[in-house]
Amino acid sequence: MRPGDPAPSREQLAAQEEAIVAERVEEFIVDEQAQLRVANGLIDPYFSRLREALEKGLEDAPVFPGTSLLNQAGTAWAFRASSFGAAGNPGDGPPPKAPTTTERLYDLQQRAGDESMERPRLLAQAGQELQHLATGGGSKLVVTLELTQEVDGTLRDAKLISLSGNPAYDAYVLNAIPASLAKLAAPPAGARGVRADGIHTLWAVEGRVVYLRKLKELKGQDAWYIAATSAAGVLAGRFEETTGEIEVIDFRNPRFVCRSHLLRVY
Repeated sequence: MRPGDPAPSREQLAAQEEAIVAERVEEFIVDEQAQLRVANGLIDPYFSRLREALEKGLEDAPVFPGTSLLNQAGTAWAFRASSFGAAGNPGDGPPPKAPTTTERLYDLQQRAGDESMERPRLLAQAGQELQHLATGGGSKLVVTLELTQEVDGTLRDAKLISLSGNPAYDAYVLNAIPASLAKLAAPPAGARGVRADGIHTLWAVEGRVVYLRKLKELKGQDAWYIAATSAAGVLAGRFEETTGEIEVIDFRNPRFVCRSHLLRVY
């Protein structure tokens, strides 16, 4: 408005406000429906293939600045400490249960000055902390990615709705999208979640550092490492059920992995 222009009437202001509120409510409804489609599985298997294509394109990511071992360890410790302070539990699980008879006995032994069980307990606790850190329990980088595609799956646009705080990681994710979707087959005709005007999805792309290495990759020159970590009790890793391979903790070789989570299908 300019000086001297007549002010809008009360009816005009009410109509403008009604239009604004109606638009916002419509956005809320559309967003909620998009989330429910994913939560209830009301989408075509094409979106699972889309997720796999995204993760395939993000393989072999570099270890980004600010994700050093010291930083990861500090973040993992802070998270577990805050979890313990909030719920009495250093992880993501339910609050701790009442102590068992064995736990009460151990407590009595400790009060009596019996330290015979202290070293095994500390070693077990250290092993759990190392396992948590090695499998990606430190800080993570997360971006929210919005994809717009044609009906045949051709990428129309990709943009980041929220950033991770690490520009190198943000750029890596965004630059990897076109090549990731280039070879993906088109969705079938009438696929659920594919509209007449195309495909519109929202994703969370999470990246974290892991310190696991396949046992078969350890060569002769790694003998000193195996001996040292075994003596310290930190060589434990995990058994990968899908491949049948054994992975061990190797803090010398950090690896960055990315996982994509579908949030909404509009």
